[in-house]
Amino acid sequence: MEHTLKRRAAAAAAALALITGGGVLAGCGSEAAPDTATAASTVAEAPPNGVETLSGQEILDKSLAATSAASSVTVSGSLTQDGQAVALALTVGTDAAGGTIKAEGLEVDLRVVGGKSYFKMSGEALAKVMGEKDSPGVVKAVSALIGDKWLVMPVDSAGDFEGLNQLAQKDTLFKDLLMSNGKITVTGTGDVNGVPVVFLESADGKGTLAIQTVGEPYPVQIKGPGSDVISFTAWNAPVSVTAPTDVIDIGALAALGDAN
Repeated sequence: MEHTLKRRAAAAAAALALITGGGVLAGCGSEAAPDTATAASTVAEAPPNGVETLSGQEILDKSLAATSAASSVTVSGSLTQDGQAVALALTVGTDAAGGTIKAEGLEVDLRVVGGKSYFKMSGEALAKVMGEKDSPGVVKAVSALIGDKWLVMPVDSAGDFEGLNQLAQKDTLFKDLLMSNGKITVTGTGDVNGVPVVFLESADGKGTLAIQTVGEPYPVQIKGPGSDVISFTAWNAPVSVTAPTDVIDIGALAALGDAN
């Protein structure tokens, strides 16, 4: 469970580092946090769904069906992968997603819409990521090429960018996230941020998943070792993502790198 999300986040970070020519991303965030208090209050008033009486695998199956039927969710929080602190705050719909990725002063805006993924970063941020590995001439040339433009690539791009695209695809994300790797143990019930939940523990004991026991059995939170916590909120909220118009194809950057 938790390790799957870590793998997605790490793949996303690596993909964005490759876009800029090097460097390691340490986090991502969104422009606005959801009103979790109001949302939790509304969810808590929903009727019981009874999943706490089921086995761990049955709960996962019902939760996966619920996430598949949902129109959107906001994923936010932080985790650590290979010593890197990764913070997530993405609004993910069925065919669109949006958020902001940040790392050591680097800020990257992300939009996925219309079958394409768009990225935007400042020239200064780009220079910071590329500066340690590439020549000043390449940094200057790439910064000048991008300017205030967005980078664009198809959502179904494979290889280096696949992890990033899949992180912004709701059904793919939850299919992996709610996949059991060994025996899943039901450890009890409680509440997370005011939402009644049942807790599931992963086979290795390193991850705990909280599933709503009222309304739809949506995932509410994943807790891992240390301070690793990822929350899932704002289920079925409207997702409004528009494609930017001032864009440059990612292939132009690749061509520039090949020329140097």
